[in-house]
Amino acid sequence: MCMDREARIVKKVLRGSIAKKAGIMPGDEIVMIGGYPFVDDADLAFYEGDESVHLVIKRGEEEISLVIEKEEGEPLGIEMSQSDYIIPCKNDCLFCFVRQLPKGMRKTLYVKDDDYRMSFAMGSYVTLSNLTDDDLARIKRLSLSPLYISVHCFTPELKRKICKNPRSAELFSILKELAAANITMHTQIVMMEGINDGDELMLTISELAKLYPAVKTVAVVPVGLTKHREGLPQLSPISPENARRTIERVEEFNRVMKEKNGEPFAFCSDEMYLIGDVPLPSYETYGEFEQIENGVGLIADFFDCAEYALSDGVVPKGEYSAITGTSFAPLLEKFCKELESKYDVKIDVCPVRNDFFGETVTVSGLVTGGDIIKQYKGKLRKDIIIPRTMLREFSGVFLDEVTLCELEKTLGVRAHIADGGDGFVRILGGEE
Repeated sequence: MCMDREARIVKKVLRGSIAKKAGIMPGDEIVMIGGYPFVDDADLAFYEGDESVHLVIKRGEEEISLVIEKEEGEPLGIEMSQSDYIIPCKNDCLFCFVRQLPKGMRKTLYVKDDDYRMSFAMGSYVTLSNLTDDDLARIKRLSLSPLYISVHCFTPELKRKICKNPRSAELFSILKELAAANITMHTQIVMMEGINDGDELMLTISELAKLYPAVKTVAVVPVGLTKHREGLPQLSPISPENARRTIERVEEFNRVMKEKNGEPFAFCSDEMYLIGDVPLPSYETYGEFEQIENGVGLIADFFDCAEYALSDGVVPKGEYSAITGTSFAPLLEKFCKELESKYDVKIDVCPVRNDFFGETVTVSGLVTGGDIIKQYKGKLRKDIIIPRTMLREFSGVFLDEVTLCELEKTLGVRAHIADGGDGFVRILGGEE
């Protein structure tokens, strides 16, 4: 369990709060809560549901025991300091994307984490191979749910080969323990050609299905390979034939599960359909879109949201260049042609070849500012549309550190940032 002192320090006590009335002060260290060691603010969120909270705080050399009585669900009014500590990943997976990054990028991109707290808070995928017994107990005690878990395969020997961590083979025992504690889990399988595909893939999905409804979904995602794999194991991209076979088997499994349980369970990512040149499933296929951040149903959602904006009265007009990855470009091109036939709008779809990571990387989210500049300088309309997925979260910076301002200045354009299909159409309609 992470016992980072910084995360236990009270940063702020809100005026008029119960914590303020109880005498808690900024700078206090919360040592215990509810009889358990305090780890971070997830503990506060859990115990705020209680009517009585027992705290042990440390102020200087003095330890103070407090019992705070309050209304159920009433916040304590404590803000904690933010720690930079993350639980590191000790795996050495065959396909690890971090190890395929080029040199010279910002340091945070080279950090490998396997932090269950980030999985709970932000939906990032973890292997659970780096959990301590205390971590597992805490997940169950605080009911940290849902969690997003990378599975990859069922067979223990193969799992050890893929992750190069002996503990990785214990995953299904952990999954069963979490299921017994009513923790909801969304899972993924990164599929590699000739390694964990075919019968092994279907065995893995079948074993996950035995843990339904605790394991609520599983996504099959083709391995992502960059050109920066010097000294790494030899891996091949998923072939179109393999993608088609996989889609057929996963869809059939999903059909059976949906008939049995009334909701979808197993999905292939959009990228798998694009690799196999197979028509994408309908919007209704994806249920509650619980795997959309994993690229499952992202395209269906884009076009559904775009159609909604049009039905809401948005009228596209003007001239734009739409920047996108090479895999999505043909679908976006078709949609834009339909818009041009109905509205007074001109849209040039501009696919960006990924020279930065390698041409096998085709998704929009990994397009860099530098590649856009090199390939389209002097060729774009004055207004361009860029999907928000190309930019670092909460910023205007691409993966290669090119800023949005630099891009606009170098290309002599005005960049509009689109959030999905709705945002794309509303930009065309003059809305920001």
